[in-house]
Amino acid sequence: MSAEISTEFTKLFGISSPIASAPMAYATTPALVASVIKAGGIGFLGAGNEPSAKLEEMIDQTRSKLGTKQQSLVGMGFVGWVLDKFGSSENDPRLKTVLDKRVSAIWLAFGPDLGKYISQIRGHIKATGHQTRVLVNINTIDEAKKAANDWKADVIVVQGAEAGGRGSVNSLQTLEFVTQIVEAIPNGPPILAAGGVMKGSQMASLLKIGASGVVLGTRVLFTPECMFSEEMKQVLINAGPNSTSRSPAYDLVFPPGVWPEDIQARCIENKILEEYKIGLDPAERKAKISSGDVDHLIVYAGSGVSEVNEIQPTETVVKAIHVEAFAALRSSGSTLIPA
Repeated sequence: MSAEISTEFTKLFGISSPIASAPMAYATTPALVASVIKAGGIGFLGAGNEPSAKLEEMIDQTRSKLGTKQQSLVGMGFVGWVLDKFGSSENDPRLKTVLDKRVSAIWLAFGPDLGKYISQIRGHIKATGHQTRVLVNINTIDEAKKAANDWKADVIVVQGAEAGGRGSVNSLQTLEFVTQIVEAIPNGPPILAAGGVMKGSQMASLLKIGASGVVLGTRVLFTPECMFSEEMKQVLINAGPNSTSRSPAYDLVFPPGVWPEDIQARCIENKILEEYKIGLDPAERKAKISSGDVDHLIVYAGSGVSEVNEIQPTETVVKAIHVEAFAALRSSGSTLIPA
């Protein structure tokens, strides 16, 4: 990395760039996560509903692409309700398995009781002495206060309305949301801003108002390391302004009622949304989604998708965003640029 940006988040993990890649199951790959780490940030694998053995394999594959000093930076993200359904210690101890691999951090989101998993992580830390950091995804100020004050999260991920994938229909725009969280929890843990970050100038703006780092989600879908098919990547490239929306139309691919209230997917609009709006029979809609044709692809993406129109290596993307943010911060005299 050409020049360091120093924040509480970078100090926490010993990295040079306050950038994290989102744990996007079935989009993120070991190669993508390793590339983010090589570029100076920290990367998170997405657990999805994969079994323990697969999660171990993903961690090992990521570490095999990194030097010894960087291997400890690999993190893993879990969805709370998926852990509830598939991750009990009696069934398949997915969380314990990942903790035993000594990952840098666990990112938790979207569950009725994330606190029980945080307690499990803390217990593992006490038993092993390995410091696994806890990141908690939040969508309201009350959730942020709970994560900071009750759960003592190491990092709060503030997910704004622009974010792709699953998010709250009630979330504020990222810039305003971060501002309100900084005011509500002035002495709280470091904040990662998630949602709409496609350029270094946006990253710099968020750092200036109090974020300690940013999350890249949609931006790193435009990479050869992303798991998306070539058809899906072409959909991303062709997406224009205002081409995404958050809707329950995509819930058919999940068991009913598993996502928390008000949590919906933001995807690129296509016939899935059209057919939902006209009230097409759910069974017929599900069959069309299962067909895999281009008009019924579920392509998760944030509202900034139209700002990019080419596929570039992940490491190139992360470094470019960092360099642009560094230049903007330096020109404003920011104290985040070490002397």
